[in-house]
Amino acid sequence: MAPCGETLGWFSPRKKPSGLTIVAGKEDGKFALFSPTRRWSTPTLDDGAPVTSASQSEEPEVEADPFHLYNPGCNDLDAIEYADSLEKGLSREIVTEFTLPMESTSKLRRHTVLKSDDGLEYRLLSDQYAFLLYARVCVEARRVDIFGYDPKDDVSGRPFDPSRPAFTLSYNASRTDWRLTKERCEHCGLSPKHLSCRCSGKQQVAYVRHSTKKLGEAVSNIMEVNIPGFMDDGSPVVWCPRRGAPDLAGSDGGGHEVKKLVTKLPEWNEEVQCLVLEFAGRTVTKSPQNFQLARSDDLSEVVCQHGKIGPNTYSLDFKRPLSVIQAFGMALSTTFLA
Repeated sequence: MAPCGETLGWFSPRKKPSGLTIVAGKEDGKFALFSPTRRWSTPTLDDGAPVTSASQSEEPEVEADPFHLYNPGCNDLDAIEYADSLEKGLSREIVTEFTLPMESTSKLRRHTVLKSDDGLEYRLLSDQYAFLLYARVCVEARRVDIFGYDPKDDVSGRPFDPSRPAFTLSYNASRTDWRLTKERCEHCGLSPKHLSCRCSGKQQVAYVRHSTKKLGEAVSNIMEVNIPGFMDDGSPVVWCPRRGAPDLAGSDGGGHEVKKLVTKLPEWNEEVQCLVLEFAGRTVTKSPQNFQLARSDDLSEVVCQHGKIGPNTYSLDFKRPLSVIQAFGMALSTTFLA
């Protein structure tokens, strides 16, 4: 798989009897569909570029299903419809690399998050300020849609379809429980609807729960995170309900390994009369969105830190066992913290 910013190689097209052109390429041992007319590359976000608010999508609330996971009237594309969308030029970027855990290293990989003035749009940039992911908050629908390309990018020629996010971060009415799902499961994304998990929970990528705790004279925000564990070969478990994976929110993985991350708590400082937390390599300003996460079995090692470094700019640094989308989802889950 090509790293971010590099170009994928060409693949041989294959014609179906219907005339649809499907390009099959070998990707991490699986076959995926590609657009036959373009290569994939990572655009760069210009610093200081104006950001406009995206219109919010609407969908009816279902209190019995706060995460909108179980929808018997699911109208998602099946494999044939998806192939047809490729021919129409509506193909989505390959987002598998964003679900892979970071390489083993002792250092945190540095990233930057840019927030729009209205707080409804976010862009994730690499350490070289190259664009990675775009997210927009749909308040009425209680979700955050995440895309693999930037809607304001006019150079690529790729049409922006707000109805087709790569990932969805859903939250409940109290905004305490957040669930990150991948729109196309790596195991059954191209299967017929009745044989896929798209209408029965989707592939879960992370679960985040927020709470508060009194520390000294202040109250600290607490974050608890569950993410899928790893296979024997080091690849992450694909948390697909069709393959027996239970709700990732549960403490028991039902035979599947669950990795748990918890907040590294700040300490009350009498001299400055506030909670203090040291951010390695970063100079951050006070914000309720600031957090550090560590493994539940080893609180001494920070695996993710998110801190405010400008009026609408945040640092997001992380390492294994997290992937890019998991870290970005955790940062987005702090959107409404105050």
